[in-house]
Amino acid sequence: MAWSLSELAALTGTQVIGDPKCLVSRLNALHAAGPGDLTFLSQIRRAGELGSTKASAVVVPSACASQVSHGLISENPYLTYAQLSQVMDPDGLPFAGSIDALASIDPSAQLGENVSIAPYAVIGAEVTIGEGSLIGPHAVLYPGTQVGRRCIIGAHSVIGSDGFGFAPSEHGWVKIHHLGCVRIGDDVEIGAGCTIDRGALDDTIIAAGVKLDNQIMIAHGCSIGARTAMAACVALAGSTHIGADVTVGGMTGFTGHLEVCDKVHIGAQALVTQSISEPGHYAGGAGGVMPVAQWRRNAVRFRQLDRLAARLARVEKANDSTN
Repeated sequence: MAWSLSELAALTGTQVIGDPKCLVSRLNALHAAGPGDLTFLSQIRRAGELGSTKASAVVVPSACASQVSHGLISENPYLTYAQLSQVMDPDGLPFAGSIDALASIDPSAQLGENVSIAPYAVIGAEVTIGEGSLIGPHAVLYPGTQVGRRCIIGAHSVIGSDGFGFAPSEHGWVKIHHLGCVRIGDDVEIGAGCTIDRGALDDTIIAAGVKLDNQIMIAHGCSIGARTAMAACVALAGSTHIGADVTVGGMTGFTGHLEVCDKVHIGAQALVTQSISEPGHYAGGAGGVMPVAQWRRNAVRFRQLDRLAARLARVEKANDSTN
């Protein structure tokens, strides 16, 4: 199917550059786009690539409008790309639109209107799923799990299993049965292969609008605030409480029993060992996180350590020779 730029501008609230009848049939990356493709420039620092793209049209900010012959003007090209990806996806989300006969659904589960459940998903007793939500193949929702409206839970994700809790005794470990549940708000997306444990006593809470990438671990009794987004392989130990509008880079770990306030942005491969009470950008490794400016200074010094150690050794050797 092909769309004219005028049609796409009306759907995305953007402004046409060049011929409004210019037709495009698919989205493609800036470097790979060819005739019939629509691409986008998300970072002005890459504007130099506009001269070499073979795309029929480009979504650009107004500052770059003069550099393309045909396209759309958007002050947020990446957001416009997201909107266009929905328009140009004829098939929609996989497994949407039905409840597969191969899904296992407990009779006590409550499903809202237009819920979709893929093959081999398991929906336990007293589970509730809000209207328009989609449960992927082989996903498991343990008894008592609550899922809001318009949520997506990816393949092989497990929601509501017992957390890791054992009490030591002279005869070995005694399992702690987890009595809470998992409560998921509206418009939440959980990727493939994620694990979200039920609370030991308090519920585990995923607030509205949260977006979780694949392979994320949320331990018992955690809470994640509204619109927070986490990249792949993030892990939260028990009773970690994350605020709203937080972003977390991939492979970051939280050691548990700590709080992160709203509007905090944490870089990849960090280790959060203490609570964060001030909004801002943070980074760090095994030594814990710190404000990005401080982390950058320390990173520079770390790269200088070998040279400084050699210099110190020469100074010590010279000092020894004079004594």
